[in-house]
Amino acid sequence: MKRLSFIITLLAISTFALAQIDLEWEANFGGQASDEAYSAIQTPDGGYIIVGSTASEGSGKLDGYIIKVNSRGNLDWSKTYGGKKDDAFYAITKINNDYALCGYSASKGAGKKDFWLMLIDGKGQKLWEHFYGGSKDEEAFDILRTFDNNLVLAGYTKSKGAGGRDFWIIEVNPNGIGKKQGAVLWKRNVGGKGTDMATRVKQSKVDSFIYVLGHTTSYGAGGMDMYFTRLSPDRGSQRGKYFYGKSNFEHGNDFCFTDDGGYLLVGSTMSNSKGYFDAWIIKIQKEYYKVWEKSYGGSKDEELMSGFKDGDGYVLGGFTQSYGEGKSDAWILKVNAKGKVLKEQTYGEEGDDKIARMIKTSDGGYLLVGKTNSKGEGKYDVWILKVR
Repeated sequence: MKRLSFIITLLAISTFALAQIDLEWEANFGGQASDEAYSAIQTPDGGYIIVGSTASEGSGKLDGYIIKVNSRGNLDWSKTYGGKKDDAFYAITKINNDYALCGYSASKGAGKKDFWLMLIDGKGQKLWEHFYGGSKDEEAFDILRTFDNNLVLAGYTKSKGAGGRDFWIIEVNPNGIGKKQGAVLWKRNVGGKGTDMATRVKQSKVDSFIYVLGHTTSYGAGGMDMYFTRLSPDRGSQRGKYFYGKSNFEHGNDFCFTDDGGYLLVGSTMSNSKGYFDAWIIKIQKEYYKVWEKSYGGSKDEELMSGFKDGDGYVLGGFTQSYGEGKSDAWILKVNAKGKVLKEQTYGEEGDDKIARMIKTSDGGYLLVGKTNSKGEGKYDVWILKVR
């Protein structure tokens, strides 16, 4: 894959900040069509593996795209995987000395789209792949390595359940040999008559349960609400479901466990928003009652895609259309334990620049990945930003 641009700067591109979060470097990769990143992981050498999709190269209309960069954003290697139809990677996790990727494949499997699980080595070489699903659509948006070294995939299914889409969570064995390799240990679909989509899955160190966040039109107070649930780690039995929202639409995109045994839920809300969607966070206690909520945004559209504990507060990452230089800009907020903004920063130029995921880095900074059409030669390029 041709490297189109690499920029290093010590100054943030644009700011309306209370204090500055500096951009250390940014890079974009892609071809003549649309290429975007959905997730990333830091590697032992200090670099990063970024996963997403590409329409610029590969075998089909859309292929799974993997990029490895070093600690300064220089390209080490890139790989594409897929068939004649659409295929994409949404998430990545490390397991043993290799990496597990999930997404969907329309080129292989039983249905129109199937959960796609691939294991690669540190050079991006495929070790094996498996597909899971029924006769209709399934997409896996997140992947978790469990404490007992299995893999849990979370997304949605249209092949099973009560509604148009249900949460679909499966646990598989990545360590077996032959038919046991990738074998399903348990699977669970949860939802109602509407649309239910799981976006994040994590395991708690406190109780070892599997926690899943997403959004639902089957339950709650409005058109779409945040949907938070937990599953037993042995069989995936659902142990409680909780909904957060008001009269309009809300998205659940990420969450983290808090020091007091509660949870911070991250996403967006249309209810009582200043613009179309406002960025939205909810602090809930361990009994799942809401402690407080905060929304952030201006007269246009904002969405938070990632959030995690950092020191005494939280770091939130997403995109904004109300602030910054272009149609959409990357957006980071640092807030205290009550959600008060301490720092915020935008990154982007005159075009459409959006972030899909943010991760912590070993040096105390953050890596953001997404897409940009302010840079590059294609419709969209993969966009990577390292900030601190």
